[in-house]
Amino acid sequence: MENKKRMPATVLAQMEVFDYLKEKVGERKTRTEAYCDLLDKAMAGFVSSYLRRQDYELRPCQCHVTVSDLAVEWRWHRATVRSFLDTLESFGLLTRIRLPKSVVITMAVQSGQPAPADDVQSVSGLAAQLREVLSDWVVGYADSSATGSACGQLVRSAMTASGVRVDPDKASKDDDPLAVGIHATAMGCIALAAMQRVLRRSRFDDRLEFMDFFRLDLGGEWSSLIETSKVLAGLILDAEADGTTTEPDATQEGLKSFRKSFLALAAHVLEEAD
Repeated sequence: MENKKRMPATVLAQMEVFDYLKEKVGERKTRTEAYCDLLDKAMAGFVSSYLRRQDYELRPCQCHVTVSDLAVEWRWHRATVRSFLDTLESFGLLTRIRLPKSVVITMAVQSGQPAPADDVQSVSGLAAQLREVLSDWVVGYADSSATGSACGQLVRSAMTASGVRVDPDKASKDDDPLAVGIHATAMGCIALAAMQRVLRRSRFDDRLEFMDFFRLDLGGEWSSLIETSKVLAGLILDAEADGTTTEPDATQEGLKSFRKSFLALAAHVLEEAD
């Protein structure tokens, strides 16, 4: 008898089930323990001690934390915490409002409380809307004036939908954290789009020159390519690095000749994605 095709399914379980499944393994929290910790924090309306001076009203099933605090508490690297939260969000187990140096997490649970966190949906939906508007500007189909007006309208709509009482066009870093989060999301999307627009200029350069460097100098080692790409990206994006008064690293100086080819590779992939 052959196995049937795997079917998608959703498992419903009370929090007591997760308490039962937890297994203590040393001081470092397991993924299950970390997930349960987020559940406990959300149910208790937890706010990190670092953030308690901030005026932010949590909704049901929310907690206000920092990645650094979670990393210390769970004994994880901060990058691991971020990746873990990304994965949980992709599974639909939580949603986030990213604020400067902190994050408001809404856990997806059935608590018998009112529907949680319209503001989380507003911020995440705003990012998707902004990316769509900015995509035409990136490829040159829309000018800055029209695109800017559209982005401003989206920000104002997100502010209104979230009930934020701040002038949408004059929010500062000291305003309501949700207003700050909406503005930071919008400005971040625009910053990324601007980089993509500039990157597109390189799409007609020779992108295959870098292949010989990979084959001959790096010996076809992909891990070396990853590290080298990180250095190259730093040379391109870090303006202060080129202006340093210290003696330039010989390896970095040699890599500079591949900047055009490196950017052309990235631009070609961006072009295909569009």
